[in-house]
Amino acid sequence: MPALPRFGFHDSPESVRVIAESDRVAIGGRLGQVRRHRLSAPAVVVGVDRTVRLRSDYEHEGRAVLVRPGCWHSIDAADGRVAVFFLPPHALRSDRLDWVRDLPHPGRWIELGEALLNRDLSVFEPIDHCLAREQLDTRPIDDRLRVAMRALQQSLDQNLAVDDVAAIAHLSASRLMALAHEQLGTSLRGYRRGLRAFRVVRDYASGLSLTEAAFSAGFASSAHLSVSTREQFGIRPSDILRPANRATIRVV
Repeated sequence: MPALPRFGFHDSPESVRVIAESDRVAIGGRLGQVRRHRLSAPAVVVGVDRTVRLRSDYEHEGRAVLVRPGCWHSIDAADGRVAVFFLPPHALRSDRLDWVRDLPHPGRWIELGEALLNRDLSVFEPIDHCLAREQLDTRPIDDRLRVAMRALQQSLDQNLAVDDVAAIAHLSASRLMALAHEQLGTSLRGYRRGLRAFRVVRDYASGLSLTEAAFSAGFASSAHLSVSTREQFGIRPSDILRPANRATIRVV
């Protein structure tokens, strides 16, 4: 199969729309070809204008597609606008999901994508309501894992050791890591990197430079931030975090 061109947000004259919270982000625009990456949280990928194509071990095409964390894949949306709703890591248990799944009510998600692109969406409640109406077969994550996740969220500028986090959750380190991989689809380190990336978006919107936001969120350098975001989201920070786009970022 011939290689696809590597487009990105930076190739489009249109502004990128971004809504950021502490544990999730929504991004809308003309993505083009999103590089191979592995999510640290579930996400809904929406083809606002037409279908999007996802590639992993096989291809999948749809208008509103739920993607499980932990699976390497790329996204081809070269011919239209796309909205990606990164869900909170605790929203859906990974062990209850296929790597990719068409959502049964794509029209609802397309409306949300259009609202995001038109700046009519500024909070995450409509996304939560839409997800709840899908009635996906899932269960809540383990309460002890939730405690560990909260500890990491409250100490992003530190590098808490797994043993320390496990002690807070009253688990052994090996059991905690197993729970994370089973129910989150990623490691605790991957989960923390995702939270740090979301914090970078919020801090950048508040006026920090990209380098300052990277240090503030706990990344060792802006290069470390770039490598991490390309691995987890398939895009570079500079694809969306540019001075021209700063005013389009809404922080919840």
